[in-house]
Amino acid sequence: MKLQERLAALASSSIVTLVLDPERLRFLWANASGLKLWKVASLEELLSRDLSDMSAAARARLAGYIARFQEGQTAEETWTVYPGGEPVALRAFFSGVELDDGRLGILIQALRVEDTAQVALSRSVEALRHTSSMVTLLDAEGNALLHNPASLRAFGEGAPFAERFVDPEVAEALLAAASRGEVASREAAVRTSQGERWHRVEARQLPDPVTGAPAILVQHVDETGRRAAEQTAEAQARFAAELAEALETVQRQQQEILTLSAPILEVAPGTLALPVIGALDGPRSEEIAARLLRAVVERTARCIILDLTGAATATAGAAEHLAQLVRALRLLGTRPIVTGVPPALAQAFAEVGADLSGVMMLRSLRDGIRASARRAFN
Repeated sequence: MKLQERLAALASSSIVTLVLDPERLRFLWANASGLKLWKVASLEELLSRDLSDMSAAARARLAGYIARFQEGQTAEETWTVYPGGEPVALRAFFSGVELDDGRLGILIQALRVEDTAQVALSRSVEALRHTSSMVTLLDAEGNALLHNPASLRAFGEGAPFAERFVDPEVAEALLAAASRGEVASREAAVRTSQGERWHRVEARQLPDPVTGAPAILVQHVDETGRRAAEQTAEAQARFAAELAEALETVQRQQQEILTLSAPILEVAPGTLALPVIGALDGPRSEEIAARLLRAVVERTARCIILDLTGAATATAGAAEHLAQLVRALRLLGTRPIVTGVPPALAQAFAEVGADLSGVMMLRSLRDGIRASARRAFN
């Protein structure tokens, strides 16, 4: 028997009755009350309407109904529809019906919601259905009594509450705390249709509005994006700290290398020697000069021996830096002695016209130490 023949007894019913194809999202049949509700002149006009612009929340609710029908159940909910763009609140009853091609369709029988309390309830229910928060009402044992569409999309119709969580003990702790009258809140890893996510989960006890028995309202809010941002920020902070520590280590090592390549030695009372080893570029010359001038003041040195035997640089810039250092030492009242000047550096001194008059120039550090000793006794 065809669908239209099976539903013939409902054709003149005052109860709005329609049949929906949930896969193609089109109506397949409606009685006169259904046509009046949708403000159409004929059944053909209603059947031609394309409902594919239906919201994701509405699609999830329909998918939930089909899952119930396949288990031999029915459904009853409040819906708001918009015939002609005007909202109409309906208390609808849903059941499965076999279509002419053998697929499962949805038989809808609905009554208008007229009183103010029911209208307010319809608005509340509609808001709950379209919120992105995932809401589930559980009985005291943790079995689902109700899902909003967001919860259905995330977890499905029949999945046990504990199976949502990567760690099932989280579910046990939430239910136990809610059963004690607490408002329990945890951030936990959960399994959803989109894969593993991080949710802020809140559970609280309230009476089941149908039976009055204790029930538990559970709300999930997806915190995956926030948590990922926080983890990224933490990783960047750790990286910055590690980089700063590495830079500090490099600077410390550079300072240690500089100290080793240009050590300040006390070779006699009141006499310091600075053997320069390696290149004398601008930054290194400035660092050596700063260390040496500070040491002169701190140790009240009367004589400084600059030994250039190991100096690897013979540029005009290096010669100028050394000449400036000698002048600075003399301004501090210290007698500078320069030893071990290599030929190339001597030529560089001449090229820049360095004024080394009055500065003792000797061949070796040993000669400089002897000369400083003689001056100490003079």
